[in-house]
Amino acid sequence: MLRVVYTAMAALVMVVAVTAAAHAQITAANWTEKVGFKPDANPPGFKVGAVIDKSNVATVKALLPGGIETLVSKYALKLWLTAYKPIHPSKGFIEATNKYLGQAKTIDTGSKTRERGLENYTAGLPFPDPKNGTEVAWNFLYAYNGDDGKFHYGVYWISAKTGVERWEEWVWEFIIRTIHRTDIEPIPAYDALKEKDIQYLALTYAVQPFDKRGFGAVYRRYLDPKDQEGWVYMPSMRRAIQMKIGSTGEAWNSTDMLYEDVRGYLGYVEWMNWKILEKKTILAPMHSGVPVGKEARDKVFDFKTWPHWNPKLQWEPRPVYVVEAKPKFKSYPYSKMIMYIDAETFFIPIKENYDRKGNLWKVVINAYNDSKDMNSGPPRIGTSLTIDLQAEHASAFPSYNYEANTGLKPGRFNKSTILKMGK
Repeated sequence: MLRVVYTAMAALVMVVAVTAAAHAQITAANWTEKVGFKPDANPPGFKVGAVIDKSNVATVKALLPGGIETLVSKYALKLWLTAYKPIHPSKGFIEATNKYLGQAKTIDTGSKTRERGLENYTAGLPFPDPKNGTEVAWNFLYAYNGDDGKFHYGVYWISAKTGVERWEEWVWEFIIRTIHRTDIEPIPAYDALKEKDIQYLALTYAVQPFDKRGFGAVYRRYLDPKDQEGWVYMPSMRRAIQMKIGSTGEAWNSTDMLYEDVRGYLGYVEWMNWKILEKKTILAPMHSGVPVGKEARDKVFDFKTWPHWNPKLQWEPRPVYVVEAKPKFKSYPYSKMIMYIDAETFFIPIKENYDRKGNLWKVVINAYNDSKDMNSGPPRIGTSLTIDLQAEHASAFPSYNYEANTGLKPGRFNKSTILKMGK
């Protein structure tokens, strides 16, 4: 009897060891196959170097989300086709994915929106080869973006009828990982912030025009799914006001984009019901090749030609999870969102938002450029565009500069910083 027990225990130990060894084989070289799936790099109708417009869009119709096809056929968007290139995260992120593989667990929160839906997550990709929409959503939330970053960008309000209405210039600084860190010490967390369940710090401020300069906000995001909290400095009042930042369903800075549309989705996983509709290859701008900088803005956007918002981007075959997100909030502006989530990066290059009647309302395009070094940094933000098809209006966000893993310190993200900036 004792021999049988020992034999069973030895077999169990061997199984665990073999399983652990198999898990540990995730590398930069096999990242795509291990965490997601490969695209069809040469799908029917696709040709490297071709330019897709309304005259030939039918040749790649099967590769386009409906919203993108509408932009091509009705709003003169052109797609410059380029070859597929794989993307992998940093060495530190891959190591963390292997180290903590299988530990993260989802929690079914039902209709509740203020209870945490994930446990035992430390760092890396929580769910390689996700089995359902919720796991894909958590992968997006904790996708590899580096530990911190700084984004200098423009904001343009654009009417299809009249062109550019106005513009602003902004800077957004963030420690996207105060915990779950993989690249910059302390790894995996700032202990003092972990104790307070603070997972994200942000500072954003206007640079131009003159009448907006000095406006700024600093805020924090918690592990629990509640509204972000922080301070907003009002130059006209010469004071900072404590308030909730980015409440559910509110537009950012009177643009066509909700706070939750930032990066594709800036809300909490627990606020939505998630469902994988399909896994497929589509065309998306993950190596968009757009030049950045103020001087390059007009090389990216054609502000002079109707409908005044079209960007010049390179589009490639990408593997995506087509995910439907339906809000748990009854009063939410969108009845559903369809997100095309890249299966290598778990970024959202394309998103479609539907109104409460179920009609397509907005299309969001997030374009990315190559990482400077994939072993140590994420893909760089190229540009972003949100188009309200019903109002024929858009908000464009050209990139002037983007840096990741810069070593930002938590002490910068406080009320005193925006007070100093406002003076």
